[in-house]
Amino acid sequence: MDFHQLEAFAYTVENKSFSAAAEKLYLTQPTISAHIRSLEKELKVRLIKRTTKEFEITADGQRLYEYAVNILHLRNKAVHELSDDYKKELFLGVSSVPGQCVLPGILSDYHHKAPELHFHIYQSDSMEIIQKVKDGNIDVGIVGTTAESDCVFEPFVLDELVIAAPNTAHYQRMLQAGCSFDELLKEPFIMRTGSSGTKLETERFLSGLNISIDKLNIIVYLNDADALRQCIIQGIGISIISRRMVEQLEQQGLLMIFPLGKYKLIRNLYIVYMENRYLPKNTSDFILFLKEYPKREML
Repeated sequence: MDFHQLEAFAYTVENKSFSAAAEKLYLTQPTISAHIRSLEKELKVRLIKRTTKEFEITADGQRLYEYAVNILHLRNKAVHELSDDYKKELFLGVSSVPGQCVLPGILSDYHHKAPELHFHIYQSDSMEIIQKVKDGNIDVGIVGTTAESDCVFEPFVLDELVIAAPNTAHYQRMLQAGCSFDELLKEPFIMRTGSSGTKLETERFLSGLNISIDKLNIIVYLNDADALRQCIIQGIGISIISRRMVEQLEQQGLLMIFPLGKYKLIRNLYIVYMENRYLPKNTSDFILFLKEYPKREML
């Protein structure tokens, strides 16, 4: 029994797929299968029931998986604690809102606490960040939504979603007249695409009000938050967006903010990480810092 065999088995169990484990470990599927067969031969037990329709781990397989996770965690712990390179690096993933509105302050504050630490920042939509945390490609993420996942989601800071509209005479009259939320939704609408947290939370919010996305007058689909804000400024349409993303633009008179009134939508941004995976000290220290950060934000 060696680390390669245990790693192949653990990844297969976690992904419920031989092919997915092979892809994650940059191996061929026959190699993954051979590693698991070798374990079964050595231990003289069946670990995985192989059928064409479903993946099923046996009771012995579940016991070995728990041992394998602990063994691999200890190996990773040794590598991290004995390697200076690992001590100095942290791979952080952020989605659009935390990346643009919260991350700069976090990095500035944490640099004073740990000036020797080098951050590698990856920005994408929330669902991709969550997947990369789960796959072990990044250490910790900050995202705008949760998902069905083995990851831990810790509420971080609060964020309000609002309707942002062009600062034109038309929308000024609507604001002065106290137009309803339903009236606003008849306006030309700009919608985020992909798996951004803002998009997912918007869809959940509208679904809770029995409002179908198909009923909106969507004229532009965008996967970039900056481009979306520019489209609003240029008068193309309105959008539901994080207040953090547009507050300064409103203060500059470049766009207008319509609160959702009785439908006020407050969401959490989340810290996301894998609790059952070994976390190097620099990662666990950073997570503890993030958990305390909301207190600093309110000062």
